[in-house]
Amino acid sequence: MPIIVDTNCLANVFSMSSQKHNQFKPVLDWILLGKGKIVYGGSKYKRELKNATKYQYLFRLMKECGKVIVGDDKEIDKHEHQIQSKNNNKEFNDAHLLAIAISTKCRIICSEDTTSIKFVTDMKNFPQKMEKPVYYTSKKNATLLCDHYVHKDLKPLCKINKSLAEKIKNSLPH
Repeated sequence: MPIIVDTNCLANVFSMSSQKHNQFKPVLDWILLGKGKIVYGGSKYKRELKNATKYQYLFRLMKECGKVIVGDDKEIDKHEHQIQSKNNNKEFNDAHLLAIAISTKCRIICSEDTTSIKFVTDMKNFPQKMEKPVYYTSKKNATLLCDHYVHKDLKPLCKINKSLAEKIKNSLPH
Protein backbone atom coordinates (compact mmCIF):
# COMPACT_ATOMS: atom_id res chain seq x y z
CA MET A 1 0.00 0.00 0.00
CA PRO A 2 1.54 3.28 -1.04
CA ILE A 3 1.65 5.93 1.65
CA ILE A 4 2.63 9.58 1.70
CA VAL A 5 4.73 10.22 4.80
CA ASP A 6 4.56 13.89 5.73
CA THR A 7 8.01 15.23 6.53
CA ASN A 8 6.68 16.32 9.94
CA CYS A 9 6.66 12.71 11.06
CA LEU A 10 9.68 11.20 9.31
CA ALA A 11 11.37 10.81 12.69
CA ASN A 12 8.31 9.12 14.17
CA VAL A 13 8.24 6.56 11.38
CA PHE A 14 11.95 6.01 10.78
CA SER A 15 13.74 6.76 14.05
CA MET A 16 13.35 4.24 16.84
CA SER A 17 14.53 6.85 19.34
CA SER A 18 11.58 9.13 18.57
CA GLN A 19 9.18 9.39 21.50
CA LYS A 20 6.26 8.70 19.14
CA HIS A 21 7.90 5.90 17.16
CA ASN A 22 5.65 3.31 18.77
CA GLN A 23 2.60 5.11 17.31
CA PHE A 24 4.09 5.10 13.80
CA LYS A 25 5.98 1.79 13.88
CA PRO A 26 3.15 0.01 11.98
CA VAL A 27 3.93 2.26 9.00
CA LEU A 28 7.61 1.32 9.11
CA ASP A 29 6.74 -2.37 9.46
CA TRP A 30 4.33 -2.16 6.52
CA ILE A 31 7.05 -0.60 4.37
CA LEU A 32 9.86 -2.95 5.41
CA LEU A 33 8.00 -6.21 5.99
CA GLY A 34 4.80 -5.73 4.03
CA LYS A 35 3.75 -4.38 0.66
CA GLY A 36 4.03 -0.72 1.63
CA LYS A 37 5.82 1.91 -0.44
CA ILE A 38 6.50 5.58 0.18
CA VAL A 39 5.10 8.03 -2.35
CA TYR A 40 6.43 11.55 -2.69
CA GLY A 41 7.25 14.27 -5.19
CA GLY A 42 6.79 17.91 -6.03
CA SER A 43 9.00 20.89 -5.32
CA LYS A 44 7.77 21.58 -1.79
CA TYR A 45 8.10 18.00 -0.54
CA LYS A 46 11.55 17.67 -2.09
CA ARG A 47 12.65 20.92 -0.44
CA GLU A 48 11.40 19.65 2.91
CA LEU A 49 13.14 16.32 2.38
CA LYS A 50 16.35 18.10 1.43
CA ASN A 51 16.24 19.79 4.86
CA ALA A 52 15.77 16.41 6.55
CA THR A 53 19.32 15.37 5.73
CA LYS A 54 19.45 12.26 7.90
CA TYR A 55 16.63 10.69 5.85
CA GLN A 56 18.04 11.32 2.37
CA TYR A 57 20.25 8.21 2.33
CA LEU A 58 17.35 6.15 3.65
CA PHE A 59 15.04 7.38 0.86
CA ARG A 60 17.71 6.61 -1.77
CA LEU A 61 18.19 3.14 -0.36
CA MET A 62 14.45 2.45 -0.25
CA LYS A 63 14.13 3.72 -3.82
CA GLU A 64 16.85 1.29 -4.95
CA CYS A 65 14.91 -1.51 -3.23
CA GLY A 66 11.66 -0.59 -4.97
CA LYS A 67 10.04 0.83 -1.84
CA VAL A 68 9.62 4.40 -3.16
CA ILE A 69 7.40 5.87 -5.86
CA VAL A 70 8.37 9.36 -7.02
CA GLY A 71 5.54 11.28 -8.66
CA ASP A 72 5.82 13.71 -11.54
CA ASP A 73 7.08 16.96 -9.98
CA LYS A 74 5.52 19.25 -12.60
CA GLU A 75 2.12 17.60 -12.30
CA ILE A 76 2.24 17.67 -8.49
CA ASP A 77 3.27 21.35 -8.49
CA LYS A 78 0.42 22.15 -10.91
CA HIS A 79 -2.12 20.43 -8.65
CA GLU A 80 -0.68 22.17 -5.60
CA HIS A 81 -1.08 25.57 -7.23
CA GLN A 82 -4.71 24.76 -8.19
CA ILE A 83 -5.50 23.61 -4.64
CA GLN A 84 -3.91 26.70 -3.09
CA SER A 85 -5.92 28.97 -5.38
CA LYS A 86 -9.14 27.36 -4.06
CA ASN A 87 -8.10 27.61 -0.39
CA ASN A 88 -7.13 30.90 1.18
CA ASN A 89 -7.12 29.58 4.74
CA LYS A 90 -3.71 30.05 6.39
CA GLU A 91 -4.27 26.92 8.52
CA PHE A 92 -3.97 24.82 5.38
CA ASN A 93 -0.28 24.41 4.65
CA ASP A 94 -0.33 20.88 3.27
CA ALA A 95 -1.66 21.44 -0.25
CA HIS A 96 1.44 19.62 -1.49
CA LEU A 97 0.33 16.41 0.26
CA LEU A 98 -3.06 16.53 -1.40
CA ALA A 99 -1.38 17.31 -4.73
CA ILE A 100 0.81 14.22 -4.34
CA ALA A 101 -2.29 12.15 -3.55
CA ILE A 102 -4.17 13.44 -6.59
CA SER A 103 -1.24 13.06 -8.98
CA THR A 104 -0.15 9.59 -7.85
CA LYS A 105 -3.58 8.27 -6.76
CA CYS A 106 -2.11 7.44 -3.36
CA ARG A 107 -4.91 7.34 -0.79
CA ILE A 108 -3.10 7.25 2.56
CA ILE A 109 -1.32 10.16 4.19
CA CYS A 110 0.74 9.66 7.32
CA SER A 111 1.00 12.90 9.27
CA GLU A 112 0.98 14.46 12.69
CA ASP A 113 -0.77 17.56 11.34
CA THR A 114 -4.42 16.84 12.09
CA THR A 115 -5.47 20.44 11.33
CA SER A 116 -5.00 19.75 7.62
CA ILE A 117 -7.34 16.76 7.52
CA LYS A 118 -10.48 18.85 6.99
CA PHE A 119 -8.85 20.62 4.04
CA VAL A 120 -7.23 17.58 2.48
CA THR A 121 -10.48 15.61 2.60
CA ASP A 122 -12.64 18.47 1.28
CA MET A 123 -14.09 17.10 -1.97
CA LYS A 124 -13.96 20.52 -3.67
CA ASN A 125 -10.23 19.94 -4.06
CA PHE A 126 -10.54 16.65 -5.97
CA PRO A 127 -11.09 15.68 -9.55
CA GLN A 128 -14.38 13.89 -10.13
CA LYS A 129 -14.48 10.20 -9.26
CA MET A 130 -11.38 10.33 -7.10
CA GLU A 131 -11.71 8.86 -3.65
CA LYS A 132 -10.51 11.10 -0.86
CA PRO A 133 -7.45 10.12 1.10
CA VAL A 134 -7.45 8.77 4.63
CA TYR A 135 -5.04 9.78 7.39
CA TYR A 136 -2.74 7.68 9.48
CA THR A 137 -2.09 9.72 12.64
CA SER A 138 -1.34 7.01 15.21
CA LYS A 139 -1.37 3.27 15.87
CA LYS A 140 -5.17 3.37 16.11
CA ASN A 141 -5.18 3.80 12.30
CA ALA A 142 -3.11 0.65 11.63
CA THR A 143 -6.08 -1.02 9.92
CA LEU A 144 -5.62 1.47 7.05
CA LEU A 145 -2.39 -0.29 6.10
CA CYS A 146 -4.00 -2.72 3.68
CA ASP A 147 -4.65 -3.27 -0.02
CA HIS A 148 -8.16 -1.79 0.22
CA TYR A 149 -6.76 1.73 -0.09
CA VAL A 150 -4.53 0.99 -3.10
CA HIS A 151 -5.67 2.38 -6.44
CA LYS A 152 -5.57 -0.19 -9.24
CA ASP A 153 -2.95 1.91 -11.08
CA LEU A 154 -0.52 1.30 -8.19
CA LYS A 155 -0.97 -2.48 -8.08
CA PRO A 156 0.52 -5.02 -7.80
CA LEU A 157 2.52 -4.32 -4.70
CA CYS A 158 5.12 -6.79 -3.54
CA LYS A 159 7.18 -7.42 -0.46
CA ILE A 160 10.96 -7.18 -0.59
CA ASN A 161 13.16 -10.01 0.58
CA LYS A 162 14.20 -10.10 4.21
CA SER A 163 17.85 -9.24 3.56
CA LEU A 164 16.88 -5.98 1.81
CA ALA A 165 14.43 -5.17 4.61
CA GLU A 166 17.20 -5.80 7.14
CA LYS A 167 19.61 -3.58 5.18
CA ILE A 168 17.09 -0.72 5.27
CA LYS A 169 16.37 -1.31 8.95
CA ASN A 170 20.08 -1.15 9.74
CA SER A 171 20.26 2.21 7.94
CA LEU A 172 17.56 3.84 10.07
CA PRO A 173 18.71 6.92 11.99
CA HIS A 174 19.07 6.46 15.75
